[in-house]
Amino acid sequence: MKNNLLTIIISFLSTCIICYMLFFVYHFFENHEHNPYLFKSIEEVNISKYYSHKLHHLRGHRRQKSKSNPEEYIFSIMNEFGENKNNILVQGDSWIEQLNESEESKSYKNFYNFVINNNLGLINSGTSSYSPSLMQLQFNILEKDFNIKPNIVIAYIDQTDIGDELCRYRHSRLYDKNNNLISVKNENHSRAVFEYTMINNISEIVLLNHSKFFRTYHLTNFFIKYGYFRGINKIKTINEYGWKNRNIKKCHFSQITKYLNKIDTKDLSYFNKRLLDYLNLLMEKDYVNKIILITFPHYNHLYEYNEKLKYNVNVSDIVEKIAQKNEKIYHLNFSKLIMNNEIKFESSAYKDDKSHIKDIYYNNIFINSIKNKILENLN
Repeated sequence: MKNNLLTIIISFLSTCIICYMLFFVYHFFENHEHNPYLFKSIEEVNISKYYSHKLHHLRGHRRQKSKSNPEEYIFSIMNEFGENKNNILVQGDSWIEQLNESEESKSYKNFYNFVINNNLGLINSGTSSYSPSLMQLQFNILEKDFNIKPNIVIAYIDQTDIGDELCRYRHSRLYDKNNNLISVKNENHSRAVFEYTMINNISEIVLLNHSKFFRTYHLTNFFIKYGYFRGINKIKTINEYGWKNRNIKKCHFSQITKYLNKIDTKDLSYFNKRLLDYLNLLMEKDYVNKIILITFPHYNHLYEYNEKLKYNVNVSDIVEKIAQKNEKIYHLNFSKLIMNNEIKFESSAYKDDKSHIKDIYYNNIFINSIKNKILENLN
């Protein structure tokens, strides 16, 4: 009996060692250090790891303009804030982040010249898939960690913010003992859209280990650990939601937009509360004098005739009701402007994803309208 048990233990350990060696050899020749998505410095890794635990995710690091300024993962300075000027913070999702993707784009040059000519301080913190919960947290971080205190806040509220709040962030909100929101935790070992566990760790290992042997050793250990926790998470999700819904936590675009087809009263109320949480934070700040909210319809609001695909819920309507009740809030309502033919617009203006507009329309309609709205609200 003892001999059989000893044989089993030795066989098991031998199998583990052989498997480990095979993993080691595989990763030795995999050349992870050439992955184009890796961070280029430990400072970038640290800022990603630290703030993504609070803000769920940061900007895609491939878009970062300045390698010497890791803070660009959170915000970009178009023109420095100053005492003798109006200082504007722009928040929102990919619609706002798009403005900083290229300094050579017409929209960037257009807006930059406007900011300089009117002596405006302007910081852009737009980040893909940010909705009111993350914008609320981001505003607190910008104030406390970077001393950013705007007197005008421009906030883009996207149609997908409803689905982001309900699907992506609702179950990841963390509170302190006073029931204040302190973070929206990111998904570790999940392979969700904004899960950076792998990139953060591989980047750190590559940057800290110049020896190929030790780098491979740490990478092998990481991938074994990652695979284990990834499997545990998958089993938990299947147990909770079933095999058919095993990818529900990834919140793909179809899951995010389903709330625009139809939304129940409870979910609508939840989104309203998250939006009000964010706006109440802004209104509590003595230095914020004006808030400009921007909304824009998606293709399926305007041009989709298939009832199953048509969007019947419009975030513009939700924002409009809130803006009408507060003199400090101004609403740039593109849904209303387009439907009332105050802006010349056509279905071909949308990109293939039907949720963003082409660059020429982004510059000529979206950016120019924001410029006009800013001028209307300057002191």
